[in-house]
Amino acid sequence: MSPTDREHLAIIQARAMLQESGVWSVEDDLSCLVDRFIERANKKRALEEFMLAVQERCNRIPLGHVIGTVDFDDMPLVVGSGVFIPRPHSRIIHKWIQSSAELRPDSKVLDLCAGIGAIGLGIARRRPDFNVTCIEFDPLAVQYLRRNIDRLSYKGVQASCLQADIRDEQAFAHFTHQIDLIVTNPPYVPQAQELLPEWREHHPQSSVYSGADGLELIRQIISLADQALVRDGWLVMEHGDGQAEAVRELFRRSYLTDIQTVIDEDESDASGNSVMTIGRKPQ
Repeated sequence: MSPTDREHLAIIQARAMLQESGVWSVEDDLSCLVDRFIERANKKRALEEFMLAVQERCNRIPLGHVIGTVDFDDMPLVVGSGVFIPRPHSRIIHKWIQSSAELRPDSKVLDLCAGIGAIGLGIARRRPDFNVTCIEFDPLAVQYLRRNIDRLSYKGVQASCLQADIRDEQAFAHFTHQIDLIVTNPPYVPQAQELLPEWREHHPQSSVYSGADGLELIRQIISLADQALVRDGWLVMEHGDGQAEAVRELFRRSYLTDIQTVIDEDESDASGNSVMTIGRKPQ
């Protein structure tokens, strides 16, 4: 089977890009990439790799970790062992942003606990006028975050990365009263809660669990939002289905207004409901 005209043009473009980048083995790299993404030359090896992947999935390795990518909001994001795999549930945030008339053009946005960047990059793709900063603390997740930002810049998606600990308020001092929108899908599982092996054994614990009640980092984020948001700025937060009342109460204690919890059944699945709570910093 020979490459189609479109594939042939893509290969020519890829060769030129590789040459310009300065990689030391253009033709070997190109051949490997063509074999991986366009046409497998060795069908026997492809079948063996397929069965190895199936075995890994049967061992309850998350699918994203097995194949190395996850498709989120029409974006092919790279993932790997040791990082959190974004779930479709997070699209609830993008839907709200897409339909909201409350957000200013050219809004400054922070994606906290950004992981590999799914939420922030999805916002940047949908709203190129926004200034999006993805913030993550874990060094391994930051590597994938930077890869995804660099990858998607090829498609015109622009965002920036900052490695920082949300528990360190000084690290966010330069954002004080500068941010129009904070979005986040923080760790929110109580420490004692039992999870499926995919989450219990193969995701970093710091990206899943958050103290005895699951609200430890949520409290910190709400405090940080009070510092960073402009008046009329928004905090949009994913959380567990059973945490809605507790999160609304924490929002109220921080004097946020227009508080509401939204459940999106279209983005929910067997692993749980897609839930977020939103609130506005008063004028």
